[in-house]
Amino acid sequence: MRFIGSVLLAACMTVAGYTAEWELLTDSFDGWRALGGEWRIEDGVIIGKAAKEENAWLLYEAREFADMEIEVEFRTQAPTNGGVQLRSHWLPRMPLEDGETVADAPKQMYGYQANVETRMRAGTGILMDENGRGYLAEPSQEALKTLKQRDWNRMRVAARGNKIEVYLHDTLACEVEDEAFIRGFVALQLYPFQSEDEATEIEYRNVRVKDYGRHGEWRTLFDGATLNGWKEWGEEDWKVEDGVIYGTSGPKQSEGYLATVETFKDFRARGGFKILGDGNYGLFYHSTITLREKDGYPLIAGLQGEVEPGYPGSTGWVYESYQRGWLVKPDHTAMQSVALRVGDWNEIEIRARGSHVTTWVNGIRVLDLEDDDQRLFEGSFALQLHTGGADGIAWKDLYVLD
Repeated sequence: MRFIGSVLLAACMTVAGYTAEWELLTDSFDGWRALGGEWRIEDGVIIGKAAKEENAWLLYEAREFADMEIEVEFRTQAPTNGGVQLRSHWLPRMPLEDGETVADAPKQMYGYQANVETRMRAGTGILMDENGRGYLAEPSQEALKTLKQRDWNRMRVAARGNKIEVYLHDTLACEVEDEAFIRGFVALQLYPFQSEDEATEIEYRNVRVKDYGRHGEWRTLFDGATLNGWKEWGEEDWKVEDGVIYGTSGPKQSEGYLATVETFKDFRARGGFKILGDGNYGLFYHSTITLREKDGYPLIAGLQGEVEPGYPGSTGWVYESYQRGWLVKPDHTAMQSVALRVGDWNEIEIRARGSHVTTWVNGIRVLDLEDDDQRLFEGSFALQLHTGGADGIAWKDLYVLD
């Protein structure tokens, strides 16, 4: 079992530091996609136009960000509503309405928004959970005093770990500690609801980011070339090709695991996965595996971060094999049930601190539980191939933060 004390861990984080450089995103429209409204760029200024009551977004989909800073200048000639979205996701609206399927449901934005609100003095600088919990924090009077009407203003949002800060002209407007979203996309918004005009415009310029990656001293669990440090259990097939671990069913199409030799107690772990077809999979932790004497069938005692192709589905919820089953029954009406990107690469992250377990799928928190009945506190990580998982699964970018 590997464990690093809190003092040493804090020192490692300090050494890692934040050294990213500013990167301008608005020198062209490359990487941006309009989701409603009309968007154009003129002389380095992004101009959004939307009809009354239309919620229009400009999504930067070139890549996602975890720990980051984003800075933007904005101007509105007419009182309106907009915002800077970060660690965000464009997903079907949940829960579904009667008779509606997930394919039919309109999509909407989920994640953190730093509000631009020029219809009322105290609106800009609010930090909110878009289409979720609403306002998380409201701006300080000192920050609001820096704003100029119908002129250019500057906002900066810093998200490092669970701490999110909003600044107006370098004056702290608000800050929160929150982990509902730890990774996602950035976007710009125009939403002229309750507008007196038939259409409204908003302007953004000098949109730039610092990409800090992931906070902390993560170390790899998979060297990208071999299965050194891992042990196969059962008769399923595990192999490495082009930096990816592939697991497929063997001749028995039974249960199989690829487990770390090293064991862990308190940790934070993450891995990228791609489901190759039907089946059931998972990332186990605090696990111990034995072989059944009569037939060599692998029996596991452990907790599993579920990975499965359902959409809406149960990926990210936690299951205890052969014991309690689901720690919390998966909610297929929740936004978290559509966090999976079907047919694409995904990421699952699990944190265990004593009896407290938290999971995220693609940066969206799925489960946050104080497990008062937990009995397993140390063991291996294990990649699972469940009975029926004949189509297989691919894994890459497996890391742990002790």
